Amino acid sequence: MSCPVWLITGCSSGFGLEIARRALTKGHRVIATSRNPKKNEDLVQEIESKGGRWIALDVTAPDLSSVVDKAKALYGTIDILVNNAGFSLSGGFEDLSEDDLRAQYETNVFGVFKMMKAVLPGMRERQSGIVINIGSTGGLRSLPGVSLYA
Repeated sequence: MSCPVWLITGCSSGFGLEIARRALTKGHRVIATSRNPKKNEDLVQEIESKGGRWIALDVTAPDLSSVVDKAKALYGTIDILVNNAGFSLSGGFEDLSEDDLRAQYETNVFGVFKMMKAVLPGMRERQSGIVINIGSTGGLRSLPGVSLYA
């Protein structure tokens, strides 16, 4: 993997954005993603000016294979998948709804599952690839007000 291709979810801020920036400084090829790139045009411009690409990707969509195929078409492959998209709801447990929990799980759990399901067949075929799943210390120890996140 002399010049690997990264597909990174959740690049509108935080770890996803920083991983994209770092990979680009190493000369790697980067496909950064976010649900709505128009909300982050300055970041899209920054990443693309450094040689990266940015595509719209909502990990809660029912089928991610077409978006992953679009990503693969940019560079021919995906060598490294970074599952970073995620969010946390805050508030008292009794104030949060079942719909809140489902929405969080759609992104934080099932989004990871669907991305891996879409990317792993190509990695298995090539017998090469890396998957990085970004988690949270909230999974080990909850903080007040974020009980659903743990």
